[in-house]
Amino acid sequence: MNKIARVVLCASVAAMAFPAAAIFQNGGFESGNFSGWTTGSGVNNGLTGSQPFTGSSLNIGAGGAFRGAVVTAGPDLKGAPLALPYAGTATARVNNTATGGIANFISQADTITNADRDSSDNKLHVRFSYAVVLNDGGHAPNGQPFFYLRVRNVTKNTTLYEDFSFAAQTGTQFQPVPSQSGWSYLPWKAADVIVPDADLGDSIEVYLLASDCEPSAHAGYAYLDGFGSSVVTPGATAATPVPTTNEYTLGALGLLLLGGAWWSRRRA
Repeated sequence: MNKIARVVLCASVAAMAFPAAAIFQNGGFESGNFSGWTTGSGVNNGLTGSQPFTGSSLNIGAGGAFRGAVVTAGPDLKGAPLALPYAGTATARVNNTATGGIANFISQADTITNADRDSSDNKLHVRFSYAVVLNDGGHAPNGQPFFYLRVRNVTKNTTLYEDFSFAAQTGTQFQPVPSQSGWSYLPWKAADVIVPDADLGDSIEVYLLASDCEPSAHAGYAYLDGFGSSVVTPGATAATPVPTTNEYTLGALGLLLLGGAWWSRRRA
Protein backbone atom coordinates (compact mmCIF):
# COMPACT_ATOMS: atom_id res chain seq x y z
CA MET A 1 0.00 0.00 0.00
CA ASN A 2 1.47 3.41 -0.94
CA LYS A 3 2.02 6.19 1.59
CA ILE A 4 -1.00 8.25 0.58
CA ALA A 5 -3.31 5.25 0.80
CA ARG A 6 -1.96 4.39 4.25
CA VAL A 7 -2.56 7.94 5.51
CA VAL A 8 -6.12 7.99 4.15
CA LEU A 9 -6.87 4.58 5.65
CA CYS A 10 -5.52 5.51 9.09
CA ALA A 11 -7.48 8.77 9.14
CA SER A 12 -10.66 6.99 8.12
CA VAL A 13 -10.27 4.28 10.75
CA ALA A 14 -9.61 6.92 13.42
CA ALA A 15 -12.74 8.81 12.44
CA MET A 16 -14.85 5.67 12.56
CA ALA A 17 -13.52 4.90 16.07
CA PHE A 18 -15.79 7.60 17.46
CA PRO A 19 -19.58 7.15 17.69
CA ALA A 20 -21.36 9.04 14.94
CA ALA A 21 -23.38 11.91 16.38
CA ALA A 22 -26.03 11.39 13.75
CA ILE A 23 -29.32 12.50 15.30
CA PHE A 24 -29.71 15.83 17.16
CA GLN A 25 -27.72 18.93 16.31
CA ASN A 26 -25.10 19.86 18.89
CA GLY A 27 -25.98 16.63 20.73
CA GLY A 28 -22.80 16.74 22.80
CA PHE A 29 -23.16 20.49 23.50
CA GLU A 30 -19.63 20.87 22.15
CA SER A 31 -20.53 24.28 20.73
CA GLY A 32 -20.50 25.51 24.34
CA ASN A 33 -24.13 26.61 24.19
CA PHE A 34 -27.65 25.33 23.54
CA SER A 35 -27.65 25.92 19.79
CA GLY A 36 -29.96 23.43 18.11
CA TRP A 37 -31.98 23.02 21.31
CA THR A 38 -35.18 24.62 22.55
CA THR A 39 -34.88 25.90 26.12
CA GLY A 40 -37.70 27.01 28.39
CA SER A 41 -39.03 27.53 31.88
CA GLY A 42 -42.25 27.41 33.86
CA VAL A 43 -43.68 27.31 37.35
CA ASN A 44 -44.28 24.00 39.11
CA ASN A 45 -47.92 23.89 40.19
CA GLY A 46 -47.62 20.40 41.66
CA LEU A 47 -47.95 17.02 39.98
CA THR A 48 -51.45 15.81 39.18
CA GLY A 49 -52.96 12.36 39.55
CA SER A 50 -51.46 9.50 41.52
CA GLN A 51 -48.27 7.48 41.36
CA PRO A 52 -46.57 6.33 39.25
CA PHE A 53 -46.23 9.80 37.77
CA THR A 54 -45.75 10.19 34.01
CA GLY A 55 -45.63 13.02 31.53
CA SER A 56 -49.38 13.43 31.88
CA SER A 57 -48.81 14.34 35.55
CA LEU A 58 -46.93 17.54 34.69
CA ASN A 59 -48.66 20.71 35.78
CA ILE A 60 -46.34 23.49 34.67
CA GLY A 61 -47.59 27.05 34.46
CA ALA A 62 -46.09 29.99 32.63
CA GLY A 63 -43.29 31.96 34.24
CA GLY A 64 -39.83 31.66 35.66
CA ALA A 65 -36.56 31.93 33.79
CA PHE A 66 -34.22 29.45 32.16
CA ARG A 67 -31.33 28.83 34.56
CA GLY A 68 -29.55 26.04 32.71
CA ALA A 69 -25.98 26.16 31.46
CA VAL A 70 -23.44 24.26 29.41
CA VAL A 71 -20.68 23.28 31.83
CA THR A 72 -17.12 22.50 30.81
CA ALA A 73 -15.72 21.47 34.21
CA GLY A 74 -16.77 20.19 37.63
CA PRO A 75 -17.45 20.01 40.45
CA ASP A 76 -21.20 19.58 40.62
CA LEU A 77 -23.07 22.48 42.23
CA LYS A 78 -23.72 20.45 45.41
CA GLY A 79 -20.64 18.27 45.24
CA ALA A 80 -22.35 15.16 43.86
CA PRO A 81 -19.60 12.80 42.59
CA LEU A 82 -20.49 13.14 38.93
CA ALA A 83 -17.99 13.27 36.06
CA LEU A 84 -18.26 16.73 34.50
CA PRO A 85 -18.14 17.07 31.62
CA TYR A 86 -19.45 13.58 30.95
CA ALA A 87 -17.91 13.29 27.48
CA GLY A 88 -16.00 15.62 25.22
CA THR A 89 -15.55 19.13 26.56
CA ALA A 90 -19.11 20.09 27.55
CA THR A 91 -22.27 18.83 29.26
CA ALA A 92 -25.71 20.44 29.53
CA ARG A 93 -27.19 21.29 32.92
CA VAL A 94 -30.94 21.93 33.16
CA ASN A 95 -31.93 24.21 36.10
CA ASN A 96 -29.66 24.91 39.10
CA THR A 97 -29.65 25.21 42.92
CA ALA A 98 -31.70 28.40 42.98
CA THR A 99 -35.24 27.91 44.28
CA GLY A 100 -38.59 29.54 43.58
CA GLY A 101 -40.67 26.64 42.33
CA ILE A 102 -39.16 26.97 38.84
CA ALA A 103 -39.01 24.21 36.24
CA ASN A 104 -36.53 24.27 33.34
CA PHE A 105 -36.46 22.12 30.21
CA ILE A 106 -34.55 21.53 27.01
CA SER A 107 -35.79 19.65 23.95
CA GLN A 108 -34.95 18.91 20.35
CA ALA A 109 -36.63 16.99 17.55
CA ASP A 110 -34.75 15.58 14.58
CA THR A 111 -35.24 13.02 11.83
CA ILE A 112 -33.97 9.51 12.46
CA THR A 113 -32.08 8.11 9.49
CA ASN A 114 -29.93 5.15 8.62
CA ALA A 115 -27.00 7.09 10.08
CA ASP A 116 -28.49 6.14 13.46
CA ARG A 117 -28.32 2.42 12.70
CA ASP A 118 -25.74 0.49 14.74
CA SER A 119 -23.86 -1.90 12.47
CA SER A 120 -23.40 -4.34 15.38
CA ASP A 121 -27.10 -5.22 15.48
CA ASN A 122 -28.48 -3.34 12.44
CA LYS A 123 -31.02 -1.52 14.63
CA LEU A 124 -31.83 2.16 14.93
CA HIS A 125 -30.57 3.60 18.23
CA VAL A 126 -30.85 6.86 20.13
CA ARG A 127 -28.20 6.70 22.86
CA PHE A 128 -27.32 9.28 25.51
CA SER A 129 -26.69 9.62 29.25
CA TYR A 130 -28.22 11.73 32.01
CA ALA A 131 -27.74 12.45 35.71
CA VAL A 132 -29.95 14.21 38.27
CA VAL A 133 -29.59 16.03 41.62
CA LEU A 134 -32.65 16.65 43.85
CA ASN A 135 -33.24 18.23 47.25
CA ASP A 136 -35.76 16.46 49.50
CA GLY A 137 -38.20 18.99 50.88
CA GLY A 138 -40.16 16.46 52.93
CA HIS A 139 -43.32 17.28 50.98
CA ALA A 140 -46.00 14.97 49.65
CA PRO A 141 -44.81 13.23 46.46
CA ASN A 142 -46.76 15.58 44.19
CA GLY A 143 -44.99 18.61 45.69
CA GLN A 144 -41.40 17.38 45.67
CA PRO A 145 -38.61 18.44 43.28
CA PHE A 146 -38.53 16.05 40.33
CA PHE A 147 -37.12 15.33 36.90
CA TYR A 148 -38.79 14.00 33.78
CA LEU A 149 -37.15 12.59 30.66
CA ARG A 150 -38.92 11.48 27.50
CA VAL A 151 -38.02 10.30 24.01
CA ARG A 152 -40.98 10.23 21.66
CA ASN A 153 -41.86 9.82 18.02
CA VAL A 154 -43.37 13.21 17.15
CA THR A 155 -44.63 11.96 13.79
CA LYS A 156 -46.64 9.09 15.28
CA ASN A 157 -47.14 10.68 18.74
CA THR A 158 -45.77 7.59 20.52
CA THR A 159 -43.53 7.47 23.58
CA LEU A 160 -40.34 5.46 23.11
CA TYR A 161 -38.69 6.07 26.50
CA GLU A 162 -39.72 7.75 29.74
CA ASP A 163 -38.11 8.25 33.16
CA PHE A 164 -39.62 10.15 36.08
CA SER A 165 -38.49 10.45 39.71
CA PHE A 166 -39.22 12.84 42.55
CA ALA A 167 -37.00 13.56 45.56
CA ALA A 168 -37.00 10.79 48.21
CA GLN A 169 -38.93 8.42 45.96
CA THR A 170 -38.38 4.82 47.02
CA GLY A 171 -37.16 2.16 44.63
CA THR A 172 -34.92 4.45 42.59
CA GLN A 173 -31.17 4.48 41.99
CA PHE A 174 -30.66 7.82 43.74
CA GLN A 175 -27.84 8.03 46.29
CA PRO A 176 -27.13 10.57 49.08
CA VAL A 177 -24.84 13.45 48.14
CA PRO A 178 -21.87 13.27 50.53
CA SER A 179 -21.94 15.93 53.26
CA GLN A 180 -25.17 17.46 51.90
CA SER A 181 -28.13 16.60 54.09
CA GLY A 182 -31.36 16.16 52.15
CA TRP A 183 -29.67 16.04 48.75
CA SER A 184 -29.51 12.96 46.54
CA TYR A 185 -28.22 12.25 43.07
CA LEU A 186 -28.77 9.82 40.24
CA PRO A 187 -25.36 8.73 38.86
CA TRP A 188 -24.87 8.96 35.13
CA LYS A 189 -27.46 6.66 33.59
CA ALA A 190 -27.14 5.39 30.03
CA ALA A 191 -30.26 5.36 27.88
CA ASP A 192 -30.37 3.14 24.81
CA VAL A 193 -33.61 3.71 22.93
CA ILE A 194 -34.15 1.23 20.10
CA VAL A 195 -36.35 2.87 17.49
CA PRO A 196 -38.52 0.56 15.35
CA ASP A 197 -37.58 0.30 11.69
CA ALA A 198 -41.11 1.46 10.90
CA ASP A 199 -40.14 4.83 12.42
CA LEU A 200 -37.26 5.41 9.98
CA GLY A 201 -37.61 8.93 8.60
CA ASP A 202 -39.87 10.06 11.46
CA SER A 203 -39.19 13.00 13.76
CA ILE A 204 -37.81 11.87 17.14
CA GLU A 205 -37.77 14.24 20.13
CA VAL A 206 -35.78 14.17 23.36
CA TYR A 207 -37.15 16.24 26.26
CA LEU A 208 -35.58 16.76 29.71
CA LEU A 209 -37.21 18.74 32.52
CA ALA A 210 -35.96 19.39 36.06
CA SER A 211 -38.03 21.22 38.66
CA ASP A 212 -37.92 22.78 42.10
CA CYS A 213 -40.56 21.70 44.59
CA GLU A 214 -44.05 23.15 44.33
CA PRO A 215 -43.83 25.01 47.70
CA SER A 216 -40.72 26.57 46.07
CA ALA A 217 -37.94 26.23 48.68
CA HIS A 218 -36.14 23.12 47.37
CA ALA A 219 -34.27 22.71 44.08
CA GLY A 220 -33.80 20.09 41.40
CA TYR A 221 -31.56 19.98 38.35
CA ALA A 222 -30.32 17.47 35.77
CA TYR A 223 -27.53 16.86 33.25
CA LEU A 224 -27.60 15.55 29.67
CA ASP A 225 -24.78 14.46 27.36
CA GLY A 226 -23.24 11.65 25.34
CA PHE A 227 -25.53 11.43 22.30
CA GLY A 228 -24.37 8.99 19.64
CA SER A 229 -25.49 6.17 17.40
CA SER A 230 -23.02 4.03 19.37
CA VAL A 231 -22.26 4.04 23.10
CA VAL A 232 -20.40 7.12 24.37
CA THR A 233 -18.54 6.26 27.58
CA PRO A 234 -17.65 8.70 30.40
CA GLY A 235 -14.60 10.74 29.55
CA ALA A 236 -14.77 9.78 25.88
CA THR A 237 -13.65 12.16 23.19
CA ALA A 238 -16.56 14.09 21.75
CA ALA A 239 -18.60 12.19 19.19
CA THR A 240 -17.53 13.08 15.69
CA PRO A 241 -20.27 13.76 13.10
CA VAL A 242 -18.99 11.35 10.48
CA PRO A 243 -20.99 9.15 8.08
CA THR A 244 -21.62 5.64 9.32
CA THR A 245 -20.05 2.69 7.56
CA ASN A 246 -23.40 1.37 6.37
CA GLU A 247 -23.95 4.40 4.17
CA TYR A 248 -21.22 6.06 2.15
CA THR A 249 -18.09 5.97 4.33
CA LEU A 250 -16.74 2.78 2.77
CA GLY A 251 -17.52 4.01 -0.72
CA ALA A 252 -15.74 7.31 -0.14
CA LEU A 253 -12.81 5.52 1.47
CA GLY A 254 -12.49 3.25 -1.56
CA LEU A 255 -12.47 6.21 -3.93
CA LEU A 256 -9.83 7.99 -1.85
CA LEU A 257 -7.64 4.90 -1.80
CA LEU A 258 -7.95 4.47 -5.58
CA GLY A 259 -7.19 8.13 -6.13
CA GLY A 260 -4.15 7.93 -3.89
CA ALA A 261 -2.86 4.87 -5.71
CA TRP A 262 -3.40 6.52 -9.13
CA TRP A 263 -1.56 9.68 -8.07
CA SER A 264 1.31 7.64 -6.66
CA ARG A 265 1.68 5.69 -9.93
CA ARG A 266 1.53 8.88 -11.98
CA ARG A 267 4.31 10.48 -9.94
CA ALA A 268 6.39 7.32 -10.34
